[in-house]
Amino acid sequence: MKNRKGQWIILSGLILALGLISLVILLNQAMSAGYKVSHAETDFPSHEITEIYDETVRSAKLVWLEVGNYSNNETLFKTNMTDFASNISKIYAAHGTLLELNVRRHSSVPNIANISMHYYDGKVNFTLGTTTKERMIQLPVISP
Repeated sequence: MKNRKGQWIILSGLILALGLISLVILLNQAMSAGYKVSHAETDFPSHEITEIYDETVRSAKLVWLEVGNYSNNETLFKTNMTDFASNISKIYAAHGTLLELNVRRHSSVPNIANISMHYYDGKVNFTLGTTTKERMIQLPVISP
């Protein structure tokens, strides 16, 4: 009878090494996936979209307070918000982002403005509101 203990030791070592390599690869993939997931949030430009929306709402309220006491307040509001949308679109276009912004007064409800926005930066295509259903914001009440 031959002594085969050395073969069993080598076979056990090989199995242990393969198991250890598999475990290291699995842990490496888990860390890499965690890194990618954590950076996916910062790659999505939600902070820019939120900033555009918040600034548009703030500007619409300020413009309405400024032009609300004039007799042609509808025309002034539309002109000022069209200028605002044009300017902010040009600013984002300089950075390679398409931004279409539309702010207009609601046709029948006082102190309500409708906002629609389309944001596209080559990766993210985001639309807020549509031509049939726009996002509504409440404007401040102007005392006569």
